[in-house]
Amino acid sequence: MAPPLRVIWYTDPHNVWCWGCEPMMRRLEVVYPDAVDVSVRMGGLFEDFTPVREQWARMSGGRWTASVLAFFEAVAAQHQMPMDAAQMLEASDDFASTWPACIATKAAELQGIDIGRRYLRALREAWCIEGRGIHRRSVQADVARAVGLDVDEFSKALDDGTAEQAFRKDREECERLEITGFPTFEIGRGDMSARLNGWQPWEVFEDVLRKVDPDLVAKTLDPTEASVAAILQRFGRCATREVAAVLGVTDDDAEILLEELEGSGKVTRRTVGNGLVWERRE
Repeated sequence: MAPPLRVIWYTDPHNVWCWGCEPMMRRLEVVYPDAVDVSVRMGGLFEDFTPVREQWARMSGGRWTASVLAFFEAVAAQHQMPMDAAQMLEASDDFASTWPACIATKAAELQGIDIGRRYLRALREAWCIEGRGIHRRSVQADVARAVGLDVDEFSKALDDGTAEQAFRKDREECERLEITGFPTFEIGRGDMSARLNGWQPWEVFEDVLRKVDPDLVAKTLDPTEASVAAILQRFGRCATREVAAVLGVTDDDAEILLEELEGSGKVTRRTVGNGLVWERRE
């Protein structure tokens, strides 16, 4: 058996374009469970956000919050992942750097790769869906507790510098590879490789995978209510776009299946910005 296709995701928990990559990440997990191996690196988008804030203020005549709100809404409209842009902006009053959230993610990874990935996802949800300030230590600890991390060990890793050291190792890798924007993906196996810069729809991302490995075979899921229910049971909650990506169907087709489950009382919907988040009804 050939070794799995390697995908390295250079990312940042705050990056709203990276939030748009979650549908493809979930598709990879479900339909390529043994064929694709995904690892994650923290890139650290902004060590100091102050110059960016000041630039936006100058460009907008002092109305930098309106500029950020418009940017968030435009990004969400592009990648079709739900974002509570107004609440995100409200949680950003004391925001100064994306590095604390990156370091918190590395603290989680020190307790295991799988739970580290769950923590990163939960951190993104806290920011984009719930509009919580994930730069704050209290929010980072709350998310750690929610995903089942040992919060004492998590806090210790933040306090003693081990998490920051792991983050700086990721940063050094980015610098060595001249990766300065996020998301960036390095995809390869053996001598075949490709770099994908920036967000792309899951369909485009998958085309790149197949160019690197033409023999890549996806596990087929029938687009049924049972399949949707299984996806929601696995992940807890999903955006419409994520269900569509996992099933390999259009967003409209996925929403029809979700609405059928909603009609039978099996799922609930939540409106977030201009999108929908779905959860199984317990």
